[in-house]
Amino acid sequence: MEKEIKELTCKTILVSVDQYPLNFLIFPHRLTANAYLGCQHSCSYCYAKWYCKKDEIRVKINAPEILKGELQKRIDKDKPKEPVCFGSISDPYQPIERKYQLTRKMLEVCDKLSYPVFIVTKSDLAVRDKDVLSSLANRNLAAVNFTITPVEAKLLRKMEPYAPANQKRLEAIRALTQAGIPCNLYLSPIFPILSDNLLNYYIKRAAESGANCCSAIFLKIRPVIWNGVKQFLQSNTRLLIKELDSLVIQGKPPDLVAKYEELYFKTGSKDLSGYRLPELSYRRKTMESIAETCKQNEMCFTAEEFIDLWTIPFSDCICINGWNAPTIFDILEFTTCQDSKNVSKEAVIEYVKKHFALEPSWERLMNKYWDKVAGFLDEK
Repeated sequence: MEKEIKELTCKTILVSVDQYPLNFLIFPHRLTANAYLGCQHSCSYCYAKWYCKKDEIRVKINAPEILKGELQKRIDKDKPKEPVCFGSISDPYQPIERKYQLTRKMLEVCDKLSYPVFIVTKSDLAVRDKDVLSSLANRNLAAVNFTITPVEAKLLRKMEPYAPANQKRLEAIRALTQAGIPCNLYLSPIFPILSDNLLNYYIKRAAESGANCCSAIFLKIRPVIWNGVKQFLQSNTRLLIKELDSLVIQGKPPDLVAKYEELYFKTGSKDLSGYRLPELSYRRKTMESIAETCKQNEMCFTAEEFIDLWTIPFSDCICINGWNAPTIFDILEFTTCQDSKNVSKEAVIEYVKKHFALEPSWERLMNKYWDKVAGFLDEK
């Protein structure tokens, strides 16, 4: 679908997402910068559709200049150098980047300021910038997380019509890692049933390509997302049956819409941001299997839940020079070392303040979200 391109100038580009409970609890890095609003990839399950109209892309043409000013202010104020994420709500390497080159220019800003940065993308266009990324990586200041959607190739072309194929993403991982740039695998979103037989395959392929870590995330549903997913499942029934013989049970294909409604709306639960997730035991079993496959392929594993399965403290896989916020992983490490089963909020706050350089808002947010922290600890 052709999208209207709207150029605009922005007054600010850096956004901290630590105010949201899930982000506060599991994200070690919460600073984001998005030069584009809206995305040409047009994924059927997109969670960021509401940031602008579906038929337009907004381009912040002065993003590099604003980023330079805001990062310099943070440096001047002696704030911790927290890695900046490019790609939190739209792909920084969507096709329009070939024209505007805003992502490249923003990387050049980070390079000149020696500011840590990481990228989340589905595009092999990232290889274009391996010179700048290599310069940053030489100081351990950059990493690239490639999202690979674990579904069959023909289905993927329908699901993500304008995004590069998974094979292109794997080739990009290899090209960048060979240039000394750390890359990781975002195995996301995991589609129940559709992804089940492909998870191990893509972990192994990513490991062979040089990826260091895998972060696995299930498809998360809200009404606007479910509308897109439901439409996809209903309009691609024949292709689903043809591509996925394993779905045929006793000669009949399952009703995937009904199955998803059962997994998500009848037996599923919500995460701390209000997204619906599939049934808990199914999620747990899947993540245990993924964690084991990662271990077999010498990859780190992380996720957005099941902290006891993590083998790295960072849910975003990012382990580069720079400040990181304490997360539920760090809190869990502390509480499991205590004699008492019921560690107080005050003890946790005292421990974190002693071992981490904190943003001024951290203690206030910990007090606000303590009940949710306790819930995570109880699930351990």
